Amino acid sequence: MPLFKPEHRQLLKMLHPAREEEVSDVLSGLAAFMEEKISPLSPKFDSLAEKITSARKSLLENGICLIPYPSRYGGLELPFSAYTLPGIISGKKLASFSLTEPASGSDAKAVRTKARRVGMEYVLNGTKMFITNAGEADLYFVLGATEKGPSSFIVEKSAPGLEFGEDLPKLGMRGSRTSELRLTDCRISAENLVGREGEGFEQVKTMLNSSRIVMGALCVGVAQVAYEKAVTYSKERRAFGGLISDFQLIREKIADMVTGISAARLLCLYASRLKEMGLEFSSEASQAKVFATETSVRVCDQAIQIFGGLGYTSEDVHRHWRDARLLTIGEGTSEVLRMLIASRELARSL
Repeated sequence: MPLFKPEHRQLLKMLHPAREEEVSDVLSGLAAFMEEKISPLSPKFDSLAEKITSARKSLLENGICLIPYPSRYGGLELPFSAYTLPGIISGKKLASFSLTEPASGSDAKAVRTKARRVGMEYVLNGTKMFITNAGEADLYFVLGATEKGPSSFIVEKSAPGLEFGEDLPKLGMRGSRTSELRLTDCRISAENLVGREGEGFEQVKTMLNSSRIVMGALCVGVAQVAYEKAVTYSKERRAFGGLISDFQLIREKIADMVTGISAARLLCLYASRLKEMGLEFSSEASQAKVFATETSVRVCDQAIQIFGGLGYTSEDVHRHWRDARLLTIGEGTSEVLRMLIASRELARSL
């Protein structure tokens, strides 16, 4: 089935009637590229039979990073909500978000990596854990503790004292390299401080709010693929003299799956629209991520159930569940985000 569907065009018409044609053209072209060049390789990435590096390069060269950024930075200046349907901006350089540590993940204020100013340089010491693209990225956004509090730094791959661990084996998302990042007297220019000392925690929160929308949208896509495979199979598989798609309980599963996907998609688009309008969206971004990620796990689990034994043994079916399972943890666990949502809502005037 096509990745860019008529209902996606309808959503764009609702959200951005003045730019519907322009955005649709970009997304339909990107979807066609994904369908032809990327999707067929997904099982190979999962089985580690092929590295994702070349596919990622092709995707970046086709403009995936250009969509939401201003034209003065070389971007396409399209709405952020368009980015959540299917230099760094140009895709010439790959960046990595390096926040999590062995003893601090969700609790970013407990960061133990130290950053000490020495003349016109900073010297960083510490360890980051579960870092995506570690060893492959060109630039690393690193949070470290300074005298004035958590601060953010850009560390180049070539920086002396920066080392990477072995690739960690994972349940899912196997095409993406994840490993440890070690900073041992790592020296960087003082110009690589992002903003000012002590602003790191607020910067991290800003980045996470946006990335949580993207994570939610990613899960909508994973769930959609698993759902479509399950629907197709239910219309082919026969049991007890008929198609299983005619069974009431299978139809109930399909109804629940598509309803959850639709609701998750709309939550992501709503949070995206708030961001575009410059309004507060941290609670909505967290809501979108919690609901979309947990919905994706449920949808993928039901897809396995509909496939039955084949769903458990075929990697092309259960890899979607394995991929979705990570996303309830990364970029803020569901438990932490529920705390954040409650805090934001309780602070609002009723």
